Amino acid sequence: MTVGDLPEVRSETCGLEELFSAHIASDRSLRPLAMGSQWPRRWSATWRTSAGELVCPARDLAAVPVLECVPVRRFSWRASQRHRPGLEFMVSTGRLHGFESLEEQRLLLALDFAGSVAEVLPQPFQLRFETGDGFREHVPDFLAVLRDGSGWLFDVRPAPLIRDRDEVAFAAAQEAAWAVGWRYSVVEGWRPHVMSHAGAAANGQGHRTGGSGEAGSTTSRTGPDE
Repeated sequence: MTVGDLPEVRSETCGLEELFSAHIASDRSLRPLAMGSQWPRRWSATWRTSAGELVCPARDLAAVPVLECVPVRRFSWRASQRHRPGLEFMVSTGRLHGFESLEEQRLLLALDFAGSVAEVLPQPFQLRFETGDGFREHVPDFLAVLRDGSGWLFDVRPAPLIRDRDEVAFAAAQEAAWAVGWRYSVVEGWRPHVMSHAGAAANGQGHRTGGSGEAGSTTSRTGPDE
């Protein structure tokens, strides 16, 4: 199914999941994962706070105080890079959030437009997961905390750019999210009308994109994410 094949949804009744096209993990992408009964203990996640790194087993992801965390790696801008990072202001949180591509910026716009988000943490943690060939690492793109307290983990990747190695990492992130009751989605595209409406809303609230150097760190929730 392509984005154009999706049925129309009235804007006042649709949820975030009806605004984007989600990539569905195949059974093949799950096979390389080394699961077993103890995988939630063996897999781990590394978070970053103002006090330093915080490491927890995958089973404890939901117990981490997200409000005290910052992106696990720094956002940077260089003249020669191909992707386009920047900072996006979100009305939902009242501050700027970092993104590494225009596709990621679109997700921030959509999250704000949907109006159900209380908190967003870009690059929330580094997931260390096990495969038949050993351990690998993956950093999801965003963790959204909704107003009802639930979590929604996101990766953002246009469908033509998803490779087999990405599929395995996405499958691992999905298993980790589901194990703690979070939702997980890989955003691979958008409905044709979504970005025009979200962009119009953003123009009314102001936003920042681009930049140079590195985004500064913050130890409070009133300034920009790194």
